[in-house]
Amino acid sequence: MGKTNSTNSWKKWSTDRVISISAFFISVISLLALLYQSYLAREENKLMQKQHSASVLPYVTQWFDNSPGAHNMVIANEGIGPALVKKVTITTKDQSFTKTDDFFRSLSNSGTFLDSTHYLYSTLAKGVLIPANSEVEIASFDNTNDFNKFLEYLYQIQFDFLIEYEDVYGARWSLRYDQEVPQKIE
Repeated sequence: MGKTNSTNSWKKWSTDRVISISAFFISVISLLALLYQSYLAREENKLMQKQHSASVLPYVTQWFDNSPGAHNMVIANEGIGPALVKKVTITTKDQSFTKTDDFFRSLSNSGTFLDSTHYLYSTLAKGVLIPANSEVEIASFDNTNDFNKFLEYLYQIQFDFLIEYEDVYGARWSLRYDQEVPQKIE
């Protein structure tokens, strides 16, 4: 009896049933292949986005230039993409400023040698765009003696700054006075 039932169950499988079950399995395999291709395409898209982001990466640095003929405090974008300044914080032991204009006006009114020293300064504040491969001379002095006095005064007032900026894709970075390399803000 058992053999008859198993033989009968195989006889119930018509060609239509075999074809429909085969089509079902083929469609399941096709669906799995489609999902895997979608996953690969998404991963490729992420890699391309990282590559595009790296191709417009700003790299903001700062230094003091006291070479012959140049006596400057410099902020520069040495990257290959523009840097949009989102925040500037300049602090001393007594005060805090959000743009360089206010800081230098405060220094000029401080009763120090800066009252009578000829120097130029540039504005660095929220919203300023620093183009790729360009420099902003934050402060520029006529001679080495005045520049050295300025540096000594910055040390005395415990000068510090923080600049936060972003690239064209919105990735944010920060640079502090005591850092040589910008830090990514997560």
